[in-house]
Amino acid sequence: MPRARNWSQYKDGTYHIISRAIRKWSLFEDYRDKDRYLTILEETQQKYPFKLHAFCLMKNHVHLLIEVMDHQPNVIMKQINFRYARYFNFRHKHKGHLFEGRYFAEPISTVSKFLNTSRYIHLNPYKALAVKQAEDYKWSSYPYLVKNLVCPILYKNKTLSHFSPPYEENFKHFTEELKWQDKEELPSL
Repeated sequence: MPRARNWSQYKDGTYHIISRAIRKWSLFEDYRDKDRYLTILEETQQKYPFKLHAFCLMKNHVHLLIEVMDHQPNVIMKQINFRYARYFNFRHKHKGHLFEGRYFAEPISTVSKFLNTSRYIHLNPYKALAVKQAEDYKWSSYPYLVKNLVCPILYKNKTLSHFSPPYEENFKHFTEELKWQDKEELPSL
């Protein structure tokens, strides 16, 4: 029997979204795939407005921290995942499913949960040993937040507003204070 969906909880809220590749295969073969995913994300944001507070594109999964307004996450994620899977399968001559079932969506209801989820998302490449410094990972919102770079799809105000000036530096300190622990001890969601 299929899982029942209760979309009533998904009205006007912030969610940690995770989409994984089927069988942990690669979602992204190269930078062109990641660029295309971000383009689809931007186009979907224009069609179904939402605030993107954080993102991280890993080899076999994607993290998004989104705040929905007029459209439920299922509408947004269906658009993103369908368009990206169609692109990926065409480009790489694949057939069938790309994503591992339905995406995971966790409601974020407190400031503490919001900030800790942001930290988790941004430390993901570091924890996976993809980079030595989290801010060097190009396919994450983290460098845009800590280096005050422009990213048209990223809404930085909510994240940085929880810190005193200098906002970017204090956000970086908060995010990386756990980084120096053993990578195995970093929190996982």
